[in-house]
Amino acid sequence: MLPCFLLWTSPLFCLCCFLMMPLCFLCPPVCVCIDHHTIDCRDQGLPSLPDTFPLDVRKLLAANNHIQSIPADLFLYYGDLVYLDLRNNSLTALEEGTFSTSSRLVFLDLSYNNLTQLDAGIFKSAERLIRLNLGNNNLSEVHEAAFESLGSLQVLELNDNNLQSLSVTALQSLPSLRTIRLEGNPWACDCGFANLFFWIDENSNKLPKGVEEIHCTLDDRKIFLHELSDVSFGECKFTLSLTDFLIIMFSGVAVSIAAIFSSFFLATTVHCFQRCAPSKDEDDEDDEE
Repeated sequence: MLPCFLLWTSPLFCLCCFLMMPLCFLCPPVCVCIDHHTIDCRDQGLPSLPDTFPLDVRKLLAANNHIQSIPADLFLYYGDLVYLDLRNNSLTALEEGTFSTSSRLVFLDLSYNNLTQLDAGIFKSAERLIRLNLGNNNLSEVHEAAFESLGSLQVLELNDNNLQSLSVTALQSLPSLRTIRLEGNPWACDCGFANLFFWIDENSNKLPKGVEEIHCTLDDRKIFLHELSDVSFGECKFTLSLTDFLIIMFSGVAVSIAAIFSSFFLATTVHCFQRCAPSKDEDDEDDEE
């Protein structure tokens, strides 16, 4: 029989004690651990997420706090996270690389925060994400590559933000999209909105509240989408943006320069050929001799 002190220092015994330890010893003091994989930290006035909690947590509820940022290494240490609820907090930005190891994340709720923009590829590694809620923020800019690689995303909520425009490219990168919310944004009724209008018209079945809730503004006048048609944006087909104009201008200049150089090269080649070729008089003299 092992001595008592050897029993207490046995690795196997320590492991058994750790596994049998009550859940409350592993749970953050301000949170409630419903089970070994679910942590509830809602309504605690937290300025940040708890420093430590069980590594195998899969569902983290942290809504209704004052959390200002998501730790950049959150998913590095808690790679099993499937469900993350951070709605109604004080998030102002998402750091680059925050979701770089979030390959198992399925549900992400960032609604009712103070986010202002979404950079390119911010959710790049969350390829299993099915639902993304970004409603009720202050988003005014969404990069056209913000949702790249989200091939499994089915629900996207962008309602009640400050979006005046949105690139259709960002939406076309979501092949599994079934539901999208766009109402509650101050869309501008200009040619930049034309492509989005056509996309909405073709995908109106994906709008849970229909097009009736979406409107754009022209000269301080609110226009609902059901009042618009293809004819409303007819003149936009012939409108060139500054970028398009510059591309056309530089293309024309490049073609002109290429033509000048080609003509110069051709003229030089012909001149050299004429100088190097024997003249007709010399050929006649050679024949008489």
